[in-house]
Amino acid sequence: MNHELKASDLSPILEYLNDYHEGDLISLSKWLSQAIYMFHYLPTDTFSDFERQNVSHMMMGLREAIMEIYYT
Repeated sequence: MNHELKASDLSPILEYLNDYHEGDLISLSKWLSQAIYMFHYLPTDTFSDFERQNVSHMMMGLREAIMEIYYT
């Protein structure tokens, strides 16, 4: 289901960022990088190669978007 997002729809993400990372986008980016790195060391029977690729791609895209926000 496609849904046109509004800025108000993202308020839970902003609350999380402020509550747990004190609004520090670099901190969140570092945690995402660590998660991506650690994801590759899960047992190979936990996820298929395709699932690993998709999840890693999603987390890297999220990290890139966060860094784009940081640098603008």
